[in-house]
Amino acid sequence: MSRTLPVSLVAMFALAPGIAAADAASDLRVNQLEQDVRELKRQVVILSRQLDELQRARPDRPATRDAAPASPAPGTAWIDAAKWQKVHTGMSELEVLTLLGPPSQVREKDGSRLLFYALEIGTGSYLSGTVTLRDHAVAEIQKPALK
Repeated sequence: MSRTLPVSLVAMFALAPGIAAADAASDLRVNQLEQDVRELKRQVVILSRQLDELQRARPDRPATRDAAPASPAPGTAWIDAAKWQKVHTGMSELEVLTLLGPPSQVREKDGSRLLFYALEIGTGSYLSGTVTLRDHAVAEIQKPALK
């Protein structure tokens, strides 16, 4: 006694691997999109913080001669030429962070760690400086144009 499967059932078994592959690809795409959304949310948080810092750095009213000097906005302590004059090669990363404050961005490149200090000062114009660290010590300094 031989049994034969209906043609539609045979076709379904033949297509099953393709369907499974499509489902796996779909799942992978959904995971990628979820990861992209998480990254975008992280970037929004960073940009919101930067916007808050810029708004604090630009008070709405002009300072008067008798007013006490305003304390720097968080994240802008590095905007001081005297502080950059104190940064020197061989200085530790901790000393740089203590002196200039936290950088706007940190990147790892070719075994070096780059500390970026940047502030947008106009549409498309930036004030920036970088400190390159190797083995947690200053190897190179690019000072911002501060006076």
